[in-house]
Amino acid sequence: MDAKELRTLGVDELQARCRQWAEDLFRARFGAQSVEAKDTSIFKKLRRDIARAKTVLTEKIKVGDVGDKKMATVVGDQNVAPTKTASKKVTANKSVTKKSKEQGKES
Repeated sequence: MDAKELRTLGVDELQARCRQWAEDLFRARFGAQSVEAKDTSIFKKLRRDIARAKTVLTEKIKVGDVGDKKMATVVGDQNVAPTKTASKKVTANKSVTKKSKEQGKES
């Protein structure tokens, strides 16, 4: 099923489809162990359908899809301080510059 088709469904319908496909995948795996599986491509197809549905479901939950209106929700704090790795890079660059200056003086 395409992502376009999944986006037309509601949250409850997407969750139901995910559960159904997960159950189908379980049954297909169980059937493959007990009887020789004729169509093994079904595993890949079901896994991808589940992943697509979960992706669309996550999009709908994060955006807060309410009918025709979409209300964006803030995820996390936007005012984040710079990380320590950035300062390490700066100090590393300074030490390289000092070494190159010292080598320049020796020449």
